[in-house]
Amino acid sequence: MTQPVKVYLDAMTRYADAMQDLGTAFGNTRALLVDADVTEDSFGMLPESREVATVYEQRTTDGLEVLRTGEDVFGELAVAFRQMRDNYQGTDQAAGDRFGGGK
Repeated sequence: MTQPVKVYLDAMTRYADAMQDLGTAFGNTRALLVDADVTEDSFGMLPESREVATVYEQRTTDGLEVLRTGEDVFGELAVAFRQMRDNYQGTDQAAGDRFGGGK
């Protein structure tokens, strides 16, 4: 005999909201980094400074891509959990209606 599956719709909603908040935080962090507007001259005029500026630019570019990916992934997780919650709720309602429990 199998055990019944328990689905906690409120928990799925809270999880989706948390994922959305994380995605938003990634986006906000990315915007702050873009707005920082650190230029090549910020590192000084020595040849060694140019090398540091190049490394900084590459790391910033990589970091911006990671932040964009994080924003997308967590946003998509939020959508997926909301869809699962809605599907469970709809299935439960349809089953209740079919057997007279939903009315």
